[in-house]
Amino acid sequence: MTQAMETSTQNRRIFAFGDIHGRRDQLAALLGRLTALDPEARLVFLGDYIDRGGQSRQVVEELLILKGRRPDTVFLMGNHEVALRRFTHSCSPDDLREMRGLGFQATLDSYCASPGACGIGFMPETHREFFASLTRWLVTPRYVFCHSPIAHGADPDQADDFTLDGLLSSRVVDTAGWAAGGRTLVFGHVPLETPLVAPGLIGVDTGAGHVLTALELPDVRFHHA
Repeated sequence: MTQAMETSTQNRRIFAFGDIHGRRDQLAALLGRLTALDPEARLVFLGDYIDRGGQSRQVVEELLILKGRRPDTVFLMGNHEVALRRFTHSCSPDDLREMRGLGFQATLDSYCASPGACGIGFMPETHREFFASLTRWLVTPRYVFCHSPIAHGADPDQADDFTLDGLLSSRVVDTAGWAAGGRTLVFGHVPLETPLVAPGLIGVDTGAGHVLTALELPDVRFHHA
């Protein structure tokens, strides 16, 4: 789970998707429109695929189909996936309680499952592999994509599990750092009624269950479902 580097497609259109949180219906509607708009665009997902909404399993299945069709799609890790990974390794009641506080019961219900001694053993192997393969961030010549508004100069690749959880859970926006940094940070995690556009910063989380937003680059257009 390391940084994905993209250097050869500077002029290629990118669609970056905000937090999905178990809403396969919104995801499918938005994907349908955008893939028809540009079948060759690069797709980047900013994490938080599960919890809260009632279709977490269906979201993962949709993304696995997409991954098979468009293997260069980038799937980033959100703080909900960090918590899931921690519970996967620990099978700890304390970590399970934290997961429930994040809306994990909706994920369990979508799998018609209850957590057992094996953590997320209730998930199909392909789903467990999907979560294990998530990338921490993506850096391109013009943009940095990360789940949360990390501070300019932060390196998620150097973070241990505890520090990574803090990085991807933070909602503190480093306005000055990114304004002077030379690249634009595209992030989710901070729910806003409308997308945030500021020097060096674009936030695309418009609230799980309310509106799912995707950002079109380089033109900075927003698409909603």
